[in-house]
Amino acid sequence: MPKLRAFEISPLPLEVQASLEHLGQRIAKERKARGLSQRELADMAGISAQTMMFLEQGRPTVQIGHYARAAWLLELRDVRLLGGLSVHAE
Repeated sequence: MPKLRAFEISPLPLEVQASLEHLGQRIAKERKARGLSQRELADMAGISAQTMMFLEQGRPTVQIGHYARAAWLLELRDVRLLGGLSVHAE
């Protein structure tokens, strides 16, 4: 029997999924504004281009640390997930 991932057993609440999608869109927008390709930002973040693509789509399978690293690299100072978790670039 194949291993089930946690989100397959219990899907993320819609609010959480919407937050991930919004964050992914913000990261994509800022990446494009800086003239970076997905591959370039992925290399900077130490992840694959496919993971970066999934991150920008807001997929729940992407580790939250990858979202945080991308936001930090792009100096997104006001990133919040569900009004609690913050990523601050200083």
